[in-house]
Amino acid sequence: MVGPDREIADLPSSADPQARTLLDKWGSLCADGLPPSREQIGPFELRPWLGHISIYEAVDGGADFRIRLEGTRISQMTGEDWTGRYASEVDAAFNAQLVSHMQEALRTGRPSLHAIGIYQRKFRSAVRMLLPVRSRADGPADQIFLVIYLDPGQAP
Repeated sequence: MVGPDREIADLPSSADPQARTLLDKWGSLCADGLPPSREQIGPFELRPWLGHISIYEAVDGGADFRIRLEGTRISQMTGEDWTGRYASEVDAAFNAQLVSHMQEALRTGRPSLHAIGIYQRKFRSAVRMLLPVRSRADGPADQIFLVIYLDPGQAP
């Protein structure tokens, strides 16, 4: 099993530059202390990053998160596609704390950044961003964009 993910304050300099551009794009769309809505950050705006994004939707008031869509690049990195499954299943399978990290991101409306090992391929390291979004412009944050980019500069 992979050890616990390590929360980080900022993306490391070795992180893929695309991770930084997405984090900056997300931040530029925040307004009045609220994360962006899906209207603001839809598929056309996300085109450069789409394969690296999985969409998790809060269920049961945020007690868990259903994976609505697994990014194709994430599936390639892990060798698995978890579309339709739940973050709690990821936690159980890999001794992770994904649900609690996502709950915190929704509660604060702020991104959560982690240095991680790719669970299925322990020799690979990556950065993971959890970016809260609102499915409706007039609603609360209720989805998480889980973003993963390999990071060759970090030890697994």
